[in-house]
Amino acid sequence: MSSGERPFTVGAIFSAQHGHIRSHMRTLNELDEVADVHMCAIEGGELDEVSGLSTKFRSGTRDLDEFLARDEIDFLVVCARNDIGAGVLQRCVDAGKHFLFEKPGAMNAPQLRAVAGAAHARGLTTGVVFQNRWTPPARAVKQARIDGAFGRVMTVETRLATSQVRYRGPDGWMFKKATAGSGIMAWLACHHIDMACYLVGDRIVEVSAMLGTLSPEAIEVEDTALLTVRFAGGALGTIHAGYHMAGPLPPEMGGNNDSFIAVRGTRGYARIDSARGEGYGLFSDADGWASGGYLEQTFNEPASTAYGGASGEEFVLGHLTASRTGGEAPTSIDDAVHVLEVIDAALESSATGRTIKIAGA
Repeated sequence: MSSGERPFTVGAIFSAQHGHIRSHMRTLNELDEVADVHMCAIEGGELDEVSGLSTKFRSGTRDLDEFLARDEIDFLVVCARNDIGAGVLQRCVDAGKHFLFEKPGAMNAPQLRAVAGAAHARGLTTGVVFQNRWTPPARAVKQARIDGAFGRVMTVETRLATSQVRYRGPDGWMFKKATAGSGIMAWLACHHIDMACYLVGDRIVEVSAMLGTLSPEAIEVEDTALLTVRFAGGALGTIHAGYHMAGPLPPEMGGNNDSFIAVRGTRGYARIDSARGEGYGLFSDADGWASGGYLEQTFNEPASTAYGGASGEEFVLGHLTASRTGGEAPTSIDDAVHVLEVIDAALESSATGRTIKIAGA
């Protein structure tokens, strides 16, 4: 932070048993640009426990109205249960606060679209925590696509298999229909839906899906999702996600993951594969890219305890900075609205056996 710049005062709003608020405390601890953190625990949020994780904690309350009225709070980080998310975000908008929120932000796209419209009308900086798009491999692959390495994109393939339901507290809110809305799609497949759109630079306009609940635990939402999608520009894609991996979550909440993303076009392709480390592979025969073979690049980011590591710090800082400069943030609430449109379409497709077109996409 350069001399003369005022540090940020961040407010954190969180409901009970939200899996990511603790990770966000680590990020705020790491950011020199953040001086003070105030907290509002709603719906039984663990105020004493979470405040003890912050090195910058200044005050805590359970009164959301009083909290949102504080002029000293520059920016909000919101981790709210799906069924109350849209209402909480609308109150942030009404208070004129810039915010970054945990996905999905609402139970369905219409709920969040209404909040987005209100936020745009107020000129607020908004963002959703799709921080995976800010990793070095993802940004490199996106730039390669922009620079013509793939020619016309034909297909996108994503896979995200992660720790089984039995390791994740199957009695929790995220496995109940009334509080979560959907299962693996809202909690984790949302990241890959967003990544597919981000890497291709396009919106999804058609969805055909098969969803299932295959775990032996008595949960009310899907734990398995297979989606086939069509993008506005004509590219096709598959999105495969599920709580399928034997092996518990580690303390840092990374999960036991098998994650893969590939983009393939008429002149080249790229793959980001968690099994091959923090990097990506690329082949292209496009002008200016021809290299004589398949190349791999790995990244060694600086050590950081932040959610998503050093790139996670940069992701959050990008939103904070945009809230002051009026510049473009790494994500916006509109990204989350579109992901929910895809999830809504997948739920309808699986229930009806039909391919669903996304209206207005």
